[in-house]
Amino acid sequence: MPVHTVTIHLYVIHRLADEHGASEPAAGPAARGTSWAKRHCSMFQRLAMMLSATGGSRRRRSSDRQGGSAPGAAASSADSSESVTPCEPQLQSLTCGREEGDLVLKEAAGCIDDLREMAKTAMGEMEQLEDQIKQLFVANGGILQPRQTEDRIRLNVGGTVMSIPVSALLHPKMKQTYLSTLLLHFTDQLPKDANQLPFLEMHPPYFRWLRDQLALLESPHLDEISLHSPEADDPSHAEYHSLFMQTLGGAIEIGEQPQSTGTAAEGGGEGGAERGFRQMEQCMRRYEGLLDGLRKQKEKMEAFLVAMGPFIKGDSSDEDTQVMTLSVSDEDVSVLRRTMALLGPDHVLVKRFDRTQWPDQEVRQTSLRLLQLVVDFARRFAMPSGRFVHPPVVAPHEKAIFGVELGMYGLSSMPPVPGDSTIIKTADEWLAVMKMADKRIAVAPSLLYKSSRDTFGYPSFLNNVTGKSGLLFALRDGDTHRFGAFIDGELKPPDDPKQGNIYKVPVFLYSLSGAYETPTKIELPKDKQTVGVAGTEGAAKDKNDVPRANVAIANGSLWLGFANPGPAADLSSCQQWIRRQHLANGYSGGINTKDDEGYLARKLNFTASEIEVWHVQAPRQHAQLHVR
Repeated sequence: MPVHTVTIHLYVIHRLADEHGASEPAAGPAARGTSWAKRHCSMFQRLAMMLSATGGSRRRRSSDRQGGSAPGAAASSADSSESVTPCEPQLQSLTCGREEGDLVLKEAAGCIDDLREMAKTAMGEMEQLEDQIKQLFVANGGILQPRQTEDRIRLNVGGTVMSIPVSALLHPKMKQTYLSTLLLHFTDQLPKDANQLPFLEMHPPYFRWLRDQLALLESPHLDEISLHSPEADDPSHAEYHSLFMQTLGGAIEIGEQPQSTGTAAEGGGEGGAERGFRQMEQCMRRYEGLLDGLRKQKEKMEAFLVAMGPFIKGDSSDEDTQVMTLSVSDEDVSVLRRTMALLGPDHVLVKRFDRTQWPDQEVRQTSLRLLQLVVDFARRFAMPSGRFVHPPVVAPHEKAIFGVELGMYGLSSMPPVPGDSTIIKTADEWLAVMKMADKRIAVAPSLLYKSSRDTFGYPSFLNNVTGKSGLLFALRDGDTHRFGAFIDGELKPPDDPKQGNIYKVPVFLYSLSGAYETPTKIELPKDKQTVGVAGTEGAAKDKNDVPRANVAIANGSLWLGFANPGPAADLSSCQQWIRRQHLANGYSGGINTKDDEGYLARKLNFTASEIEVWHVQAPRQHAQLHVR
């Protein structure tokens, strides 16, 4: 498209943006998206009218120069933009007496027509985004405007009936949080208890703490809500807090609009065109930023809806969202049936909540607080995936009692420990590694490959691990050094068995013993988070394109089947190194001063005594949502 076409477009957008402004409204997330879109759709509608008026304005200016109209009459006609005729025929009717000039006028008419189409396209994009954001609410049973018809919202929170002021949820520090969006826009989509109260699948003590903090936030005594010890050390508080205090705001950065000048608009004055071009360029960059911000607002709404899946009804049946309740000393502990279902139909806790299998719903010889912690431990497994679920925290003198309580209900404060690992040996080590991977521990990792069982042969290795996502590598060098890597993705061999495939994927290294005294995570820069996988007849290559091994993990920080040149005869021949700057604190291994590197094995090149690959699975999800 010609440059002058773009500059005219930019200038008109700039003038209209000045008229309409671009400040973000103070309403809920739906209004923040749709009102912004409506305002800018109106802007483009006026753009289209101005484009239609352009030819008429030029004719009027021509008539003025010929003395055919009074200035006042011209101004009055210019204000009647809705009744103008299309500009292209008017421009084509003008003549400057030279063929070349007339061709320029004709091309200008075509440019104006292009601008009109661009304005329509821009309006259409805004209208489409407006509709998509609106549908994210409507299709999931939400309301567009925040609930403000009542002073308080009364809820059943995990079995405890509480209320929260609407004014607190609308506080400037709260109104864009996940919690406020859920309760102000999606209350009707929360499951209902036997008394038709909205049910919030949450640990009651956390909600009570948050309610108290909100009361202080409305006072002069508190500026923001943040967790401090002891609540910050309690996963039954911290995990809910990190989820529900996320915000939907910040996607659209609102700033001052570039200032327009009348001389640039009319094209008069020395340097006026140049000033107009600069302003138009600034306006276009601003517009593109705002449009991108609106797209991000939509993405944030989609992320919110996915995160709220465990809390709203979604497509779940009434039976799945039934509120199941146990009583302790006349106080209730409640949970959704679908939450318990994640533990399996034969699980003790599932049967205990089911009246058809255990008619007596009164729990004796325990405390309300301990039962709430037991149930909440199971509940947190149903929260959004990608989170590590920490075991409940109790006082040291309660650990033995609480361990008995957990065991009685078929739970453990430690992850399910696979019995056939000779590298990750204890429950504490498994807990540490799973915490590093930030994965929940409801499902025990499954062993995909073990060299002493499946041999060190590369084809055997590929047959066992290919197609699985979430791969935990564990290696042992002798009896002292145990370490490995976690790949949050798949191993992807190339289609051609004689080639290699290198790709980006989240990965980190870890040490269990030898280089560090305690289990330690070694995080790597993003540019080092790559994996190279060879075909059965190929090789993973180094940065100099030299074939080295079968597998290269973390940009070559760990090579399996290493040789020079490679690959080696089997996977047991390995190389491992880490730049000193990337080593975590507490490193006690050797340092290669020449290359400034450390090792998680006993030395740079080593023969692995054992290699294991474990599949770390994410649990299944429920409550499908309509996200488009």
